[in-house]
Amino acid sequence: MKTGMERAKELFLQYSGNRFYMDLNGDGYEYDGYRVSAETEEAWRREYLARFFEEKRYGKEAVSSYGHAAAFLKSDRSDECWEEILYYPIRSDWLDDVTILFMLPTSFRLAEKWYKKGKFSRKEAEEYLQALDGFVRSVRKRADTETLTRAEVFDRQEFSDPVYVAAYLTELWQKWTGLFRNIRK
Repeated sequence: MKTGMERAKELFLQYSGNRFYMDLNGDGYEYDGYRVSAETEEAWRREYLARFFEEKRYGKEAVSSYGHAAAFLKSDRSDECWEEILYYPIRSDWLDDVTILFMLPTSFRLAEKWYKKGKFSRKEAEEYLQALDGFVRSVRKRADTETLTRAEVFDRQEFSDPVYVAAYLTELWQKWTGLFRNIRK
């Protein structure tokens, strides 16, 4: 049987510390009852992020873990590992192409959010977009030659179709170039 703090930690991690979703799903009152301090929440968050960077995950588990890690970042970017999380999909050499394709929208939303809030400099945004461009070009080539790597079979088999991959990357690139145009203004 779990103690109160074990259950509180479970809830905190399940919702990546997001009180809005805890309340939305009806778990906010339970969590409030545990009276968890901000310091304890910060320790849990840091523990999760440390474990995230230590463990190599693959496929769907990697996508889910990345989403949680990204959600744990504070909007003010005060966490020292923000850059590692942002670039995680394209710098993790053990991840397969399809897993990375599922991670890219989350990575881009982080960059876009930070840029709009003025927490991401023009230079940082340009460097990020250049890194993405290089990755996208390499994935597009592998898709055209039907050599995309995959760790597991995802529900979306569309990534087996080079035409779908090209359309997916084009859609993402249009969003990125919109941000890039905003950077250049």
